[in-house]
Parts: sequence; C-alpha cells; structure tokens
Amino acid sequence: EPTRFPAKTTSFRQWAERLAEHARTPEAEAEMEHWLAAAHAPAARLPVDFPGGENTEAHARAVVVSLPEEETHALVHEVPAAYRTQVADVLLAAFARAVGAWTGERAVRVELEGHGREPLFEDVDLSRTVGWFTSVFPVALDAGDDPSPGDALKAVKEQLRAVPGKGIGYGILRWLGRDEVRAALRAAPPPEVSFNYLGQMDALLPGAALFRPVDEPIGPAHAPTSPRRYLLEVDASIQGGRLTAGWRYAERVHRPATVEALAERWLAEVRALVEHCRAPEAAGYTPSDFPEAELSQDDLDDLIAHFIALND
Repeated sequence: EPTRFPAKTTSFRQWAERLAEHARTPEAEAEMEHWLAAAHAPAARLPVDFPGGENTEAHARAVVVSLPEEETHALVHEVPAAYRTQVADVLLAAFARAVGAWTGERAVRVELEGHGREPLFEDVDLSRTVGWFTSVFPVALDAGDDPSPGDALKAVKEQLRAVPGKGIGYGILRWLGRDEVRAALRAAPPPEVSFNYLGQMDALLPGAALFRPVDEPIGPAHAPTSPRRYLLEVDASIQGGRLTAGWRYAERVHRPATVEALAERWLAEVRALVEHCRAPEAAGYTPSDFPEAELSQDDLDDLIAHFIALND
C-alpha cells in the first residue's frame, strides 16, 4: 500500500514563502531589539598570532580534543539534573570561561547554529522534508567575573534561554526582513567564532540504522581560495560514547600551539563543570525555571534561602 503523507506536509518552497511573509510581521520584528543587542554586545577581539594573516580554506587546519567515555556519560546523564541544564549549556559555559581566560575579557560574542526546524506555523509540517534548515544567530556569552563553576553555568544557561524562538528569527529578519531591518543587522560586526553542538550522533545513527557515517574522506566542502567566515570554528558532538570537538583555524592566523592550548583549556573547563555538578551540594534553580514569576537570579536565591531557613 502506498505511504500516506499527512495532509499538511509542506514543501521547501512553501516553507520559504511562509518565512518571507513572516519576516515582515510585527511578531517577527519584535525580536529586533534582542538581535541588535546581541550583535553589538561589547566583547574582546580574539588574539591572533599573525595579524593580517590569510584566513582562507586553503590554510584551514584543525585541532581535535575528546572527553573520556566515563566523563561523557556523566555529562549527558548526571550533569543536567544539578541546574536543569542541557549538554549545550555546559559546553558553552566552558567555552565562555576558556575564551575569557584567553582574551582577558569576560564576554565573548559567538555565532551558534540550530536545526532551523522550529514550529513557527501550526499548518506547516517539516517532518518529511529533507534538507539543510540550519539557523545561525549571534549570542553574547558572559560567564561572570571569575565566578564559581555553578554560577558560570547558571549565567550562561539564562543567556541561552533568553534567545527568542531558539534563534530562528535572526536569519528570517537578516535575509528576508524589510530593507531597513536587513541593513541594521548587516551593519553589526560579525562574531569571530562559531560553536556548533551537533548532539548525540550515537542516538541518531545506531548500529542497526539504515545509514551510517562514511569512513572514507568526502573531499573538501569549500574551494581552497574561499575566505573563512570565522577565525575559529568549533564543532562538537558525542560519537562512540565520547564528547569530541574539532577546533578549525587558519595556520596563517594562529599557531597550532595556540589553538591546542585553547582547546585543552576548554576541555578542562568542561571537566570542572562535570565534577562540580556531580558533587552532592551542587543544585540550584534559575529564573527560566519559573518563567511566569519574573524573578532575577538574586531574588530567586533569596527566596530559596528563605524557604530553606524556614525548614531548618
């Protein structure tokens, strides 16, 4: 019997047309204040070893670091319970701390990637659509002024939860919005670094799956003469039970030792956050856990301390 598709299954073309219409609505443009604030947030420029060095695909190299299986298991299955976080929150909190130590500044502007299949419209179903729907958007991360691991994780968690619509609105406005909207976002300085957490690949492609990752090289994805968009690109995922991250850079901009040291510092920060969250005393809430209460972190901490005191 032929497969019967849902009546509301949408083609890519229909999806693009709906996005173009949505980009001009007051609902979409209400996000402008957030995106402009994120794009113009004060943050340090990344240090370079060779100022003015050629940043092209021909000179791209990569440093790869991995977390052992036992610590990766804890990252996925134990760590989230402490502060009601996701794996990406931990990786980005560690990233903010590592880059902050490198630049000497607390804040870093980073471009994040999402899957781009957010349910914007009730009558649109993308479940049977194949293609690249990636959403890319800027985020300003600030882990605080030398805070504890728990404080840094809670701060970054809240900054990520403040992103409207999981980031899909930025690209909609940047490429499909009114002329003045696109011009305002285009004028903002682009982040110098990107971070993409691809998730748990083992769960997506188990051993019995119809498809599996290829073992042989697939060839270059970009022409050698193409300029690279970022100074650093970090792609992290969990494969074979281990967290693995590739840090791409240009050898005419950064020395290998510089990127190796930064990647190892990030891995050490991940380990520190995992160790902290596994401790019995590690626990806490953040304002996004109670979205209707409209509390600041200080107000929430005071309220929790009050309840603890009453029960002692």
